[in-house]
Amino acid sequence: METASQTIHEALNDVIDVQTHFRLREAQGRVFAEDLNGRVNYWSIGETIIILIIGIGQVFILKSFFTDKKGTSNMPITS
Repeated sequence: METASQTIHEALNDVIDVQTHFRLREAQGRVFAEDLNGRVNYWSIGETIIILIIGIGQVFILKSFFTDKKGTSNMPITS
């Protein structure tokens, strides 16, 4: 009877050790995932800002193609 209870006690200690190990790994994985999520959010915000800047720049460049330049005359030359 004592041997059986000792065996059960050792098995329970092994289970506790394994659970502790997996809890630590889960905590480390969670920290890594949260850090990665933060970096992805910053990267996405940066990309959004860059895309907006490029879009606004393209609008101004395209707009400059269709505006008259100062100093040029649109009057036809008559002889």
